[in-house]
Amino acid sequence: MSIQPSASSWLGSVWPEPYADMMRQHLVLAGDRLLRPRAVEHTRASWAARRQQLRSDLIAALGGFPERTPLNARITSTHQRQGYRIENVVFESRPGFHATASVFVPHGLTGPAPAVLCPHGHYAVGRYDPAVQARCVGLARRGYVTLAIDAVGYNDREAQGHRRTWFLFAAGQTVEGIQTWDNMRAIDYLISRADVDSERIACTGVSGGGNQTMYVSALDERIKVSIPVCSVEMVADYMEKGFCTCETIPGLLRFADLTEITALIAPRALLLMHGILDSGFPILSARMAVERIARIYSLYDGSRFASFESYSPHEYNAEMRQQAYRWLDIWLKGPSPAADEEVPGVEYLKVLPDGLPAGHQTMADLYTGMVSRLPGRLSPRSAGEHHTQALQTTEALWEALGGRPQEGDLDVRVTSTEPIGGYAGERFWFRSEPDVLIPAVLLRPRDEGPFDVTLYLHAEGKAALTHDVALAELEQGRAVMAFDQRDVGETASGRDHVHLSALALGRSLPGAWAWDVMRCVTYLQRRGDVRRVRLAAAGSLVTGLAGLLAASLDRRISEVEIEALPATLKTPSVAPEMDLLYLPGILPVADVADLAALVAPRSLRLQSLVDASLEPLSAAEADKALAPAAHAYDLLEATASFSVAH
Repeated sequence: MSIQPSASSWLGSVWPEPYADMMRQHLVLAGDRLLRPRAVEHTRASWAARRQQLRSDLIAALGGFPERTPLNARITSTHQRQGYRIENVVFESRPGFHATASVFVPHGLTGPAPAVLCPHGHYAVGRYDPAVQARCVGLARRGYVTLAIDAVGYNDREAQGHRRTWFLFAAGQTVEGIQTWDNMRAIDYLISRADVDSERIACTGVSGGGNQTMYVSALDERIKVSIPVCSVEMVADYMEKGFCTCETIPGLLRFADLTEITALIAPRALLLMHGILDSGFPILSARMAVERIARIYSLYDGSRFASFESYSPHEYNAEMRQQAYRWLDIWLKGPSPAADEEVPGVEYLKVLPDGLPAGHQTMADLYTGMVSRLPGRLSPRSAGEHHTQALQTTEALWEALGGRPQEGDLDVRVTSTEPIGGYAGERFWFRSEPDVLIPAVLLRPRDEGPFDVTLYLHAEGKAALTHDVALAELEQGRAVMAFDQRDVGETASGRDHVHLSALALGRSLPGAWAWDVMRCVTYLQRRGDVRRVRLAAAGSLVTGLAGLLAASLDRRISEVEIEALPATLKTPSVAPEMDLLYLPGILPVADVADLAALVAPRSLRLQSLVDASLEPLSAAEADKALAPAAHAYDLLEATASFSVAH
């Protein structure tokens, strides 16, 4: 979403050079602010209390778990190999939501054996990757029943969806939560087998699979041994890199960091492994995390915690696998005889050659079901009921957006006052938050004021304001203020993962942009020469939603015009333009029409409403989608102030 400033913009720049590192610094500092008060040395009693709250908070942040339903497991094929056999299995982690896996079963079992769950990371071919196959064979030949599960959206489960599943956030659900439940149900399947000892279960995976290992081990105490590989790190590094939606838990850092989540595994056996040359999970960050986790284990039995470093990049290599085998032997079965690994090949691992069964559920189907179960919003019957409901919705909306940010001093700094494009103008910057700087330009009409101001919010920032648009406003006696909201223009980071990092803090980019708009309004109102502020949002669906959020929360904005907007967030979309619009936990609070209703009775003009496929809505479709907003304007006798252009 970061957009670089236009070098040819007639408005020019506020600063002599861009502040491209602002967002990284802001996110790291924000994470530190959240975590610093929790940096305490625990006693066993204090950690026990903290642990209980952490588990509860984590389950809620993941989206909660459904009730256990029949697995309906079936083996689709079996292949005999030297020293083991492969059983390909499918089961339903939720009704109609199929999980596929391969179970590697040791030959010659004389009784229930220990079992190992192996979730995979973002290998291009998932569990088909040779390193995953080799590990599963190595474990089976050492006497471990080993289950390698397809992550949602991989291999046999490709049709379910994986990366383009942002919509889940809006219903309060996460991909990680769905995967954690899949992994718990995989354990249910394992312990249902006569050849598995339910008291000797382990889990191990690398990268994204290491994250899955961490979360399921933290919450499912049937796992007695956990080995996350190349996954545990400190917050500063978590904020500096890109990661997948499946690794994103909105608001996680508001109650824990990854070291605390990992420490939930204590006092069960835990081995952390990292690559010294890992550029994705830097070894320094890993070592700091290890020290913190070790302190929790020291409250119990320090011998149950260990770490291992391999002089390698981001991988689960042969040296690491040997360490894993030894650690598992210590805690689950005693020494295993040496056994060679092998890679049997993808042809032995396919579970459903003809695809998922008819009527199978996808991630989009799960979302639609979740949305359908949300309690309906009561339609107000009077202006008084509307005002009461609006107040309640506003408070809940702030909570969903992560709370009202810290305002601090605007600290306005004017960098130039010379004419701009022949008009009286000012270039300046101010602080939206203490460490978020907003560069802006104000063009004033010739008279001294007071004057109305059009605040221009655009996906490309102030560089998108054209000379003609500015002239049209000025000729009507209005001033124009254009600005670069965070991560746009002169503060563009060029990093597409910024929005994911913000989600981990419990914030979102549209919500943050809405706050930037509100701080612009604060600046304008403090000038002394401004009468009213109208907001024009254009350039993308994200700026459209940000503008609507700002207007719904800030009644100082007297008039709103939005160029493009989705009609609803209740429909799942895989269009990249829709990704950032699915604000975490927004739908239990408000949909687009409910936000528009909060603007009433002020003037609201909407254009170009689109559906989840980005197709324009007809007049009838738009009227139906926005009926709650139209109803609010009717109740407040302001029907003429609300319009939708088609």
